[in-house]
Amino acid sequence: MQRILENAVVWDGADDVRRASIVVDEDVVTHVGPTPPRLATSAERIDLRGGLAIPGLVNAHGHAYSALARGMAVPDYAPRSFAEILEQLWWRLDKALDPASVRASALVAAMDAARCGVTTVIDHHASPTCIAGSLDLVGEAFAEVGLRIGLAYEVSDRDGPAASRDGIAENARAFSAPRGAAGMSAALFGLHAAFTLSDETLSAVADALPDGAGVHIHVAEGPEDEELSVARHGLRVVERLDRFGLLRPQSVLAHCLHLDEAEKDLLAERGAIVVHNPRSNMNNAVGTMDLDGFLRRGVLVGLGTDGLGANLLAELFTAGLLQKHVRRDAQAAGFADLHRLLFANNPAIADRVLGARVGRIAPGWKADIAVLDYDGPTPLDADTMLGHLLFGVAVHALRVSHLFVAGRPVLRDGSFVGLDEPAALAHARDAAGALWRRVGAGGPR
Repeated sequence: MQRILENAVVWDGADDVRRASIVVDEDVVTHVGPTPPRLATSAERIDLRGGLAIPGLVNAHGHAYSALARGMAVPDYAPRSFAEILEQLWWRLDKALDPASVRASALVAAMDAARCGVTTVIDHHASPTCIAGSLDLVGEAFAEVGLRIGLAYEVSDRDGPAASRDGIAENARAFSAPRGAAGMSAALFGLHAAFTLSDETLSAVADALPDGAGVHIHVAEGPEDEELSVARHGLRVVERLDRFGLLRPQSVLAHCLHLDEAEKDLLAERGAIVVHNPRSNMNNAVGTMDLDGFLRRGVLVGLGTDGLGANLLAELFTAGLLQKHVRRDAQAAGFADLHRLLFANNPAIADRVLGARVGRIAPGWKADIAVLDYDGPTPLDADTMLGHLLFGVAVHALRVSHLFVAGRPVLRDGSFVGLDEPAALAHARDAAGALWRRVGAGGPR
């Protein structure tokens, strides 16, 4: 099917801004510019009403399973370390998930992502009492909304050997499961973190990991990960993962806050992916990534939200502020570095994981497009675009009027296409209430 997206200010994601129409054939952009004279008579015309069209955003590390935790207050929550945050909150929540709440949470996460202009999410799922088939539930929810999804189940030994074996089996099944349209869904081999994984489990994962596939794992998010790795195994975390052959170009390593210089060098040598999650790191008080150190080494560093919402533009704004604040350097994390994170590296990560050529509005690229309701008060061109996105959209109001994924409308004029949002939210509230009761939680205190 051919669609003509008319009357927009189009930023290609790199160095071109123009008022133009976008022609989409099936799932690919074929033309950007004045509407060409020869178009199929059956082509659908969509008026974007002067909106700002940008490439659809990629969230390189998300946790859809956390979406129903919004407002939840667990009793006796008084963590003094990152490990206690996990034990007192997130490991209580994930154990309480059942099939209904897994799917409801994933649907809410996908809807939130769409409303933030996100077209692809690399997700990291955990539900230790509901493992088998859980990735299908997540994938079905994202497919219902219409987003691209990278699936992974978080293998861990923290819930015993049976849960660990089931997690390995769920990941292995996801790799062999039938896929829909090319580039819409793919699998990574999920792992929680090195400090909850024995050598026996890592060996089993290495044996089960297909050629050309990678893992998705938290790395050195808190200092405990490194301390326990050295104490138990005599190796730092990255060295230990490398021993089992898990540092691959397709592997996604979230956080990487407490690595030493040799570990950073090894990641660069192996070509693995690192994902920065600044707002989550600040919320958990675990530290700050050495962003410049990774970028100088040529590491593919992306940006994720770690389940703390879906607003990637606000995440990018925070990433810049955090680097400036910690380094006491107003020129740290400049526009070039921030553009690289979200508009170059994140699409490259989506390509490695999903095989989808996204991140540009240009002929030959997948038609993943977010249209923002934004009319800037100052000149808008390629040189000023990031300033508008950060200091205009991110800090004031992000309003996505239209969203297209693989050429298909997901949002039109601010409403979901083929999805009853009020009914989905009402169902999510019911599922959240039941989930909170199983956790033993209440509302705000």
